Amino acid sequence: MVKFCLQCKNTFWGGLHCPKCEGEILLLDMAEEENRKYLPELNIDVRPKYFARSSMLLTCFGFIMALPLGAFVFLSGLSNSGNVELWASLGITTIIGVSWGSWIASQKIFNKQMESVDNKKELQLD
Repeated sequence: MVKFCLQCKNTFWGGLHCPKCEGEILLLDMAEEENRKYLPELNIDVRPKYFARSSMLLTCFGFIMALPLGAFVFLSGLSNSGNVELWASLGITTIIGVSWGSWIASQKIFNKQMESVDNKKELQLD
């Protein structure tokens, strides 16, 4: 969960107190409705963090699923015919195509989502 500090205006992933400020400054949870009133004065935008995370998940899913799919193409083709070179090249092409396609798709989705982010705010992309 994303929390923010009103004193230093930074966001953090969890915790009770701000690690950057002196003293025990409580962090406020962004998910709570009563804390959302502070967002305009913070001059931060956390949407890029969520957009980047969704893009990373899509890319990771594509890379993870590429190998089993390529192996399936190779093994199913090899069981029907004995042409190892053909089915190995098709399996490798499938792995590369799915991996590259998921990477390109996640990049396009991230760029499309970032169009809605207001450029007047200073983005916190840490």
